[in-house]
Amino acid sequence: MDQSPPAIPSMPLEVVVFHTPGCGRCQAAADFFRQRGFEVNMLDVANDFGALRRMARLCPGERSVPVILWGQEVFVGFDPAYWRQRLEGQP
Repeated sequence: MDQSPPAIPSMPLEVVVFHTPGCGRCQAAADFFRQRGFEVNMLDVANDFGALRRMARLCPGERSVPVILWGQEVFVGFDPAYWRQRLEGQP
């Protein structure tokens, strides 16, 4: 009988942040993940049509930024308290 611990989902090595120039929440999200050792790929949806198309495929109809791609999960907006709890178990 296998008694190995349950698998823990691995964290992505790269976090993608879809943003627009001057978006403070977008920059806060990028800084948050970088401070925790993640590679952050910032995709400018205002000036890069390919990035805009990719964001539209991930979350059709959404026009708010930031949109965060975390592995295969997509998050609209940035809530630091949520991410602190998810990553660090801190309230």
